[in-house]
Amino acid sequence: TELGHVSLYVRDLDASRHFYRDILGLTETGSGKGGRILFFSAGVHHHDLSCERAHTDGGGPPPRGAPGLYHIAFTVGRDHDDLARARRWVLAHGLTPFGEADTS
Repeated sequence: TELGHVSLYVRDLDASRHFYRDILGLTETGSGKGGRILFFSAGVHHHDLSCERAHTDGGGPPPRGAPGLYHIAFTVGRDHDDLARARRWVLAHGLTPFGEADTS
């Protein structure tokens, strides 16, 4: 068994594109549904991740522990130096990491 891809409903496609393409470095491989969905690849499949514009009332995120997706983990580099370099890059771009885990 292998994970085919992850699909997310998002509020802001432009912000999602910026994060997954420009910050994480995934390749944008296409769009669909009249521009309502974007596809991104980590180099394995046509799309390892899709982001579709959600139908939303503009409310905030569900409370922690509510049913639904908890998180997606990305492996960054191959060793502690790669992880430290990625962390510095993330901080330099104004992002705040949370839930970091050393799974080596």
